[in-house]
Amino acid sequence: MRLSAEIISQSEQRTNPLGEREILIRGLSIPSIEHLAVTRDLFDAIDLTDNLITKITNFPKLNRLSSLSFAGNVVDSVDGMNLKKNVPNLKNLNLVGNKIQGLHAISSIGGGCPNLETLALVGNPVTSKC
Repeated sequence: MRLSAEIISQSEQRTNPLGEREILIRGLSIPSIEHLAVTRDLFDAIDLTDNLITKITNFPKLNRLSSLSFAGNVVDSVDGMNLKKNVPNLKNLNLVGNKIQGLHAISSIGGGCPNLETLALVGNPVTSKC
């Protein structure tokens, strides 16, 4: 299923336990990030858990966004420059249970997310390498 403006507008929106405005776009077998500009930068957190996303890229300008969850996807690469340019206030990135293989992907995240405070990588191949 593609991530359309209609799916985004119909997704659950709430205030999460941290007091952040959050949109839940979970478990829809979405293969890629698109059309997030329709959120109009109204959310602090976007939860894209349990989809089929392979690459973290193609983000529009979302200055308010500070937390992203991609847990349970198949992410194997992160476009750090896209995040740096379009999600400048990202503080929390959850990549638990994905396919991050090497330090090059982590380096891209570090270079692209200067304000990052929390990076969750449990369950990725990179965490089992010496």
